Amino acid sequence: MEQQYDDTFLARWLADELTAEELQKFKNSEDYQKYAQIVDTLETAEMPEFDIEANFQATLNKLSKGQEAPVKKKRIIPLWSYAAAASIAIVFFAYNFFFTTSTYTTQLAEKTNFELPDGSKVELNALSSVTFDKSSWGENRSLDLKGEAYFKVTKGATFTVKTDQGNVTVLGTQFIVNARENFYNVICYEGKVQVVSVQKDTLVLTKGMAFLIDKTQRKEYTVENSEPSWINDESDFKDASIDIVLEELERQFSITISGKENLKPALFTGRFSHKDATLAVQTIFMAMEIPYTTDANGNVVIQKY
Repeated sequence: MEQQYDDTFLARWLADELTAEELQKFKNSEDYQKYAQIVDTLETAEMPEFDIEANFQATLNKLSKGQEAPVKKKRIIPLWSYAAAASIAIVFFAYNFFFTTSTYTTQLAEKTNFELPDGSKVELNALSSVTFDKSSWGENRSLDLKGEAYFKVTKGATFTVKTDQGNVTVLGTQFIVNARENFYNVICYEGKVQVVSVQKDTLVLTKGMAFLIDKTQRKEYTVENSEPSWINDESDFKDASIDIVLEELERQFSITISGKENLKPALFTGRFSHKDATLAVQTIFMAMEIPYTTDANGNVVIQKY
């Protein structure tokens, strides 16, 4: 998150001197809730008493001690400015201390892309999240992933993707990691990656190599694509368990598929487009000869067969 507000702006906000337009724009920004949360916390916190007027006067008395004739002093900076300056300093400190962690999240039927502090690029697939500490990124290129993401990593220090299913470490390359419950898939599109799974698998993948663990299989295989198909709004599978395929249908179209207990074990090879839910459902269910019905919202019920 970029800090866009200097001390002058914050001082005017704290003093309630922003114009209506400035205040509304600030409230609509991503940063507003962060600053408001800090100020609310400061207002309710127990702070030691500090009498600004008394301390200011005491300082003047010390400076004027020993002078035969008191010198008349004109206060150039109003006392409220000292309080505002102190508040601003605390706000900036708290902002930088508590909010250096960045998280990017996607919902069902949603994708997004963003850059990391070193210029590495990330494409995040549906129902996924990436979290990293931007303040220490220069010394520690490490992030946490839940779900699926495609990485284009700039050359530099070791780059590590941490997941509940295992870790992937690289120096500079292009690859995807898909780590969901009972599913772990890593594909290298360029360069070289090292994969360490929670099952103690350790292997190195080079361009075109892939590794997968799911409920029914553990395998190494090869791919010919130069990037993941979902970047172009398609999901592509090669000998994938049918329940994994249906979970991806649910994520890409935000639909519910019930009756999965009726599924028979099967592997699916093929693809479906993310642009038409009805066509995607037909593509999978007709190819696998799975009987089903749909409701008005496109949700699917698998029949016994």
